[in-house]
Amino acid sequence: MNHPLVVTATDGRRFTVKTLRQGDGPALQAFNAALLPETRIRFYPHAYDDATVGKYIARSEAGEDLNFVLWDGLRIVGYFFLWYYRQRVPLLGIGLLDELHGLGLGRQLMKILIAAARGNGNEGIELTTFLDNHRAFALYEKMGFRYLGNVENLTGDGRVVIERAMFLALKPGAQPMTGPHQPPV
Repeated sequence: MNHPLVVTATDGRRFTVKTLRQGDGPALQAFNAALLPETRIRFYPHAYDDATVGKYIARSEAGEDLNFVLWDGLRIVGYFFLWYYRQRVPLLGIGLLDELHGLGLGRQLMKILIAAARGNGNEGIELTTFLDNHRAFALYEKMGFRYLGNVENLTGDGRVVIERAMFLALKPGAQPMTGPHQPPV
């Protein structure tokens, strides 16, 4: 993405989408810290220590992953990505501050990621969601993802959780990945 993209919430607030870059580490860590504990337990894609965040920023800048952040002008309010972006089927993740849930931003962020994957020539996209995250599951289904079954997923704090795996085929005959569901770092 060469220029910032603006997305608008249903309440009229506007947010800027930017690629994760050097210097964003402290703001990304603040984003994680600002999540309510019940949200953080669900959206903990990786550890947020300096070394891990630095690795994700480096992967983003190298094009290995496609990591975006959503800014409200002063702070990161959302973090969304396609990990393993160079592989045939990247993993999608989206996290928003709790105050922004239900404002139509998740759908817009998904559209950005799906368009990026199509433009990159990826065969499909895979994601996982917690078993009780019915709202996200319904959104993913509306966006064309199909439920594959439950899988073990490694979270950023080292827990292994059972989640629902979903897949969106972007090319005819595309198949989900066969490897484990885990962060690339």
